[in-house]
Amino acid sequence: MGPQIEIPPRLVRTVYRKASERNQSFEERDDWDNQARKWGVDPEDRHVIGLMGEMAFAIYADLEIDTELVGWSDGGVDFEVSIDGVERTVDVKTSQKEPYVLPVKEWRVESDYYVLGHLEETTVTFLGAATKEMVLDRDRSKSKFGHYNYEVPVTSLNPIPDSESIVG
Repeated sequence: MGPQIEIPPRLVRTVYRKASERNQSFEERDDWDNQARKWGVDPEDRHVIGLMGEMAFAIYADLEIDTELVGWSDGGVDFEVSIDGVERTVDVKTSQKEPYVLPVKEWRVESDYYVLGHLEETTVTFLGAATKEMVLDRDRSKSKFGHYNYEVPVTSLNPIPDSESIVG
């Protein structure tokens, strides 16, 4: 098991506020339908889950937390950092269900590095990480929601880098 990060109440409140704002930015688009694109999770809850993972990674790596509203999409990049001296873009994937894979939608392989977190209440446990190459080396699987994901098994993930090796 990787690092466990407890998110303090003040930052949990920030996450909920930002999730509501982010969801509103989706709803304001003419081509978006929250009800049609639930993917098994209430849309606002999905934003909370994702933002909790991002917040936990920022806490873990002592990164400045960007609370500016990212409307519509972050482009598949949550952070731009240096890991062991190598510049990388990072996308944090977070699930409330015990994940067995790191899923990346086939049209969203934008980052250099992916981190998988498991959220339980206000604690995120980081299960591992994968490079873009590791993701693209996997077969695509059709999700039950009709889109395709690359799936890296949790057992194949690299350990998350030591927090000291990540610089914002």
